[in-house]
Amino acid sequence: MLTAGAGLLAGVVVGAILMLGAQSLSSMPEATGPPSIDTTTLATPVTTRPVASGEDVAPPPPISDQVLLVWTPGGLPQGFGDRLAEIRGVNAVTGVRSDLAHLVESKNVNGEVVDQPPDGWVVPIEVMAFDPATYSAFLPKRASNDFTTLGAGEIILGSTSAQLRRIGAGGVLTLEDGSSFIVTAVVDDVLIGAAEAALPVGAAGSLGIALERYLLIRYSGDRKDLESSIRAELPDGVAVRIRAPGETPVLRHGDAVLPQVLIKKQFGEFAYRPDGGLSFVIDTEWVDDSIVTSRIPLLGSVTCHRNLIPALAGAMGELEATKLDFLIDPDGFRGCFNPRYIANSKGISRHAWGAAADVNSGSNPEGLDSVQDPRLIRVMEQWGFTSGDDWLVPDPGHFEYVQPAP
Repeated sequence: MLTAGAGLLAGVVVGAILMLGAQSLSSMPEATGPPSIDTTTLATPVTTRPVASGEDVAPPPPISDQVLLVWTPGGLPQGFGDRLAEIRGVNAVTGVRSDLAHLVESKNVNGEVVDQPPDGWVVPIEVMAFDPATYSAFLPKRASNDFTTLGAGEIILGSTSAQLRRIGAGGVLTLEDGSSFIVTAVVDDVLIGAAEAALPVGAAGSLGIALERYLLIRYSGDRKDLESSIRAELPDGVAVRIRAPGETPVLRHGDAVLPQVLIKKQFGEFAYRPDGGLSFVIDTEWVDDSIVTSRIPLLGSVTCHRNLIPALAGAMGELEATKLDFLIDPDGFRGCFNPRYIANSKGISRHAWGAAADVNSGSNPEGLDSVQDPRLIRVMEQWGFTSGDDWLVPDPGHFEYVQPAP
């Protein structure tokens, strides 16, 4: 039974997120190269900080106990959740796994093919895996049945993913390894950490979804004391992010940026074919429709997603108009569109969508503290970007678009 609008996660009320229809992936004509685009009409800067900061999210209503999200870069240490469950005041703990799976076909409830990329091509979807025995403690009662009764060969879609896939309950997803899953429910994105699909951990191993990304913790008592206990359980040198509802839009790992499903909503969905190493080849139809080349103030010729160009041009234009152009090193611009994976990860870089720009990279290498001027970061944020300067693994030259599509 379809269960869109499921309601609360950890006491936070979140409305269903509407999605644009996805384009067909059944044909891929030859790319003709990025077209040019006029940037004389610029986007309007946002009046608040990007949604990823969590500052515009309403605080949760009072509940009998409290909830925390805990995540570390590259996955959690083995047994970490079990150790936290022993801490005084911790009432419930659940671990969530997440990684990419490769879709090769989808069908609607009538058995009609909806998406089917050509042989050798796949559609990347983010799938989360949960423990039915512990995850229900973090769900509203009216939604828990969708998760606890999920059987073998069954899967749940988030509401945005369902609109992107153009299927609902009764639809079927077939993955690259030949396994097929029947969609049994569609739930609010927030209930599955804004992943595209969710299934039990027992079905995840065969898909290669084994990395535990984050924990959800229910607790009573003093948050500061609990955070100290959590940090004490981590090996030396492991960075950790701890959030409460209302401090981040969705309780999930990598919460400073838009989840992949919302990147797809903003910038579209593509099929791709691995090309060895970190790079891959993207559906040429999507590239021709989405990727453009334009001249941007202070940066020169750039190749990005057409939806990013107005914001990037607006930010650079504002720096120029306010005589802050000296904050940009033209030689430090390292590009925008670059179809590749994130290093040391199966995740897809936002550069693959042309949705991020590397600015002043020469003096701001990944992994080192930022030397970006705060005025540059402030202007970029006003135009919808977030900076990687305060990420758990700093990437201060990286500016990623995080303003969600309406």
